[in-house]
Amino acid sequence: MIWKHLKHFTPDENWGDPDKINGLLLLLLDALRDRWSAPFSVHCAYDLSGHLDKSEHYLGNAVDFHIDDGESFALQISVMEHFLEGLQVAGHCGLGIYPGWNKPGFHLDVRGAKARWGRIGEDYVGFDEAKTYARIGKKV
Repeated sequence: MIWKHLKHFTPDENWGDPDKINGLLLLLLDALRDRWSAPFSVHCAYDLSGHLDKSEHYLGNAVDFHIDDGESFALQISVMEHFLEGLQVAGHCGLGIYPGWNKPGFHLDVRGAKARWGRIGEDYVGFDEAKTYARIGKKV
């Protein structure tokens, strides 16, 4: 199985059913974690409810997580964008940013197309608006 090829993650984390997680997602997440040199805390991945209709979570193609590196979330967003570009996958994945979480974090999925958005509280907003919120701490 794919798990034996990962350096930073195990099936014991908050994946839901770890056998339902897309291997490409796991490899991408592991490559990101390898470059980051800081722990990623997985919130959820494969799930059967609690997300938008047609969520990539329902297919095992998405993971929600935060990064425990002590840096500002605004900086983490910039680094994440840079790493996705460097790995040549930025145009093939979904990236959601959630600056309003107790520990601000990310949604990452391997949908095969580029998608970007943010969420502040219960509201889904544009990626740039969420980046601004991450930087200044309020909606504009």
